[in-house]
Amino acid sequence: MRSLGPAIFTGTGLWRYAPVLPIADPAHRVTLGEGGTPLLDAPRLARDLGVRRLLVKFEGPNPTGTVKDRSSATAVGAALQFGYRATSVVSSGNAGSSIAAYAARAGLRALIFAYERASAPKLLHMAAATPDLIVYKGVYDDLITLWDRLVEERLFFDCGASRNAYKQDGKKTLAYEIAEQTGWAPPDVVVAPVAVGETFIATARAFREMHAAGWINHVPRLVAAQATRANAIVRAFRDGAPITPLKIGYTVAEGLAAGNPGKKGDRVLRLLREGKGLAGDAEDAEILDAQRRLARTEGVWAGPTGVAAVAVLLRLLARRELDPAQTICVIVSETGLKTEAEVPSRTGAAFDYDALRRLVVERLDAT
Repeated sequence: MRSLGPAIFTGTGLWRYAPVLPIADPAHRVTLGEGGTPLLDAPRLARDLGVRRLLVKFEGPNPTGTVKDRSSATAVGAALQFGYRATSVVSSGNAGSSIAAYAARAGLRALIFAYERASAPKLLHMAAATPDLIVYKGVYDDLITLWDRLVEERLFFDCGASRNAYKQDGKKTLAYEIAEQTGWAPPDVVVAPVAVGETFIATARAFREMHAAGWINHVPRLVAAQATRANAIVRAFRDGAPITPLKIGYTVAEGLAAGNPGKKGDRVLRLLREGKGLAGDAEDAEILDAQRRLARTEGVWAGPTGVAAVAVLLRLLARRELDPAQTICVIVSETGLKTEAEVPSRTGAAFDYDALRRLVVERLDAT
């Protein structure tokens, strides 16, 4: 990598970064057109927050609307590479719809175990992409240990986030894209959403790889963002203690609903401490407020799982735990089009010209 530099990358999308990914045979590189997502300057939100420069790495344009498509591409590619005919995952929503779609693309079966409170758009997508959708009671932590035992029997290929390094590697491309999109001068701080820690770990690895190769002059400070209702890593970081698994309930940030992040959680904690990182959490109400705020200031409609990182950033800036003079990048991991929430009133109003004009003038004068 050091000798050839970024010239080793060719093409577009996620597989542009094939030289640093573990799927060797091009025939196994499953794609639906993932990757190449925008890195957006957010000047109005930055001004509101008093931040010098704020960047949003928006993963909503991926094929199933989520960052999970990066890891699904390499996970399903690995299933092909090792000769499996069936895949499986336990999901709170996004991973299930993504693995189902990529398995279908590869001609493989997908046994998808989905959280009973996953949003309707996610469940509809899963049911469309696979006939093997199983809805489970409880939360992710209630089923994953049982499912892990089936992985040991090799009944299917493990497409989960806990142990599959091939899956995790797909998310390294997030950091490679951020670096390339900033002209190999990455931001000072990157805020990443964390459940079990797959995105955080992959991003940290990639930045370290690029730094070791001499492509970037610094590794960004990483911030782990969790929902307060599933904040085992944040608690351990604040207390200077090991992770204590939590019994969790529902959070609007469905993709962050993991109370026991397992060994990857331990690794996130180690990376935070070694790299002088930071961890923060946000309540559900703060997450929903950040969702509206991002949409109204920058036009980015993202789901609660995705904007949890924005909500945490708001908290950390308010507490002066981050330097607003730095360039900060926040990873927004999903589209808002997968959100299930109460819709605005559908009660319509009838207008004549005068009534319509009066309403428009009143609204404009009010701002």
